[in-house]
Amino acid sequence: MARASVRGMWPARALVLVCLLGFAAALVANWPGHFPPDAIYQLAQGRAGLFNLWHPPAMAWLLGVADRLSPDAAAFFVMDAAVFFAALAALALLGEGAWLAVLAAALVAVSPLVLVYQGMVLKDVFFADASLAAFAAIGWAGRLWRKEAARGILILLALVLLTAAVLVRQNGAVVAAVGAFTLAAIAAAHSPRVTRTGVFVVGGVATLLPIGAAAWLAAGWFAHHSDHQPERARQWMALEVYDLAGAVRRDPALPLPVLAAHAPSLERYIRDVAAPRYDPARIDPILKAPGWDQRLKHPNPWAWTQWRRIMTASPKLYLQTRWAAFWQVLATPRITACAPVLVGVDPGDPRMLRAAGLSARETDQDDWDGDYAASFLSTPVFSHLVYAAAALVLLALAIRDAARGRLELIATAGLLTAALVYAASFFLISLACDYRYLYFVDVAATAALVQRLALGRQETAATGDGRSAGVGSTAGRPRKRRV
Repeated sequence: MARASVRGMWPARALVLVCLLGFAAALVANWPGHFPPDAIYQLAQGRAGLFNLWHPPAMAWLLGVADRLSPDAAAFFVMDAAVFFAALAALALLGEGAWLAVLAAALVAVSPLVLVYQGMVLKDVFFADASLAAFAAIGWAGRLWRKEAARGILILLALVLLTAAVLVRQNGAVVAAVGAFTLAAIAAAHSPRVTRTGVFVVGGVATLLPIGAAAWLAAGWFAHHSDHQPERARQWMALEVYDLAGAVRRDPALPLPVLAAHAPSLERYIRDVAAPRYDPARIDPILKAPGWDQRLKHPNPWAWTQWRRIMTASPKLYLQTRWAAFWQVLATPRITACAPVLVGVDPGDPRMLRAAGLSARETDQDDWDGDYAASFLSTPVFSHLVYAAAALVLLALAIRDAARGRLELIATAGLLTAALVYAASFFLISLACDYRYLYFVDVAATAALVQRLALGRQETAATGDGRSAGVGSTAGRPRKRRV
């Protein structure tokens, strides 16, 4: 194992260098960051210190901090890209080190999903990067478990990153839950066999508690500094009307008895206005329909009741409607309708641009970024299905090697599980097929592949107590009697 460690030293150094060069390339290609409409809206809130809860306000707050640190809030995109490349290097360095992994990391760095996407100021990109870094920290906590100080720092870092993931993405809680029980699984693997189940359950719950408490306190603070609009109720109503419109579009004779009895105007709106405009790829045609803004100002509680009634009375129809929307975000069969590339600074709302302190921008550099990314749209580079399939294969390999004693690969298994569960959660909530929504699946599979290649032909034999026999272990040495 010592000889293997020496052999992997130069590839490991080269991999770190590739990640540093990739980070520098992303800064050069995207400076000072690409701001689509959502980012402009959030930056304006962050500068004002008054938040609207339609989007997660934590993202707006972070952009406000970045704006105070640098012009055009460029500090945010620099931080975000740094988190991604640090996480990629950290996950890969859990392996022995192999030149094939260096080549893979270089290809990742020049991929438009990294070179261009890391310059897009989007909550989905930051969520993916923070989640990736959280599992990298968990993996290294598993590697350095016996070093209490290092383990404590890494666990704290993982908790901070998982909390950030919860705060910047509405369904980020599923990733935090998987992360908490991944850390608990590593702790259980280092415990005596008779206590492992208890350690796993108690450890997972205990890890979730500080994440939940921090997220709850932050949510309360943001609500106190918000415009106090009922945005969550509005979001739910948008989903309810979207699903009801899709169901009526599939079955025009579908009865809506709750709305017919208690909200007949909303029933007529769904049948006559929303259903004809229904598009499984995105809700935008309904959002732009006449009268929608007025209805959204005052969410109708009967829409919720009718929505639940459809689930129980017509489950097949509900599932068909949901699957149609989910397939669009998962497979993106019409990828150009899914906003796959967003570069420059969007000029659509001059008033909001002024509030954000930005000017509309479309430079030659922005055009190059957009053209470069667009040239890959019809390739597997922009295919969530390809990355999801790779994630399933890599998950099976990580579970196998973790069972053989590479306990830090429990973190890799957790990362891939979190990405797949996160993707599955869109079956219930997807309203649009925007490519960035499942970006986490892409980067999780990519990072896990680089790590898999970095493992090389490393032995995965376990010691007698189930601990890792990886680099730095006592594998191959005469065993001492344990006390």
